[in-house]
Amino acid sequence: MSNKVTMINIIWMMMISGMLAATIALYDQKMDPAKVYGPFASARPFVASQY
Repeated sequence: MSNKVTMINIIWMMMISGMLAATIALYDQKMDPAKVYGPFASARPFVASQY
């Protein structure tokens, strides 16, 4: 039983490490602001009715 748990933990850690490495590799690239059309995804929408 302990051997199965160890294998599951190793596979789980390998998957999480791979996803973390892929995330770092994808988000590490610098975006050129000239190629971005429109606001960024994190920009808050302007609502005229709140003023």
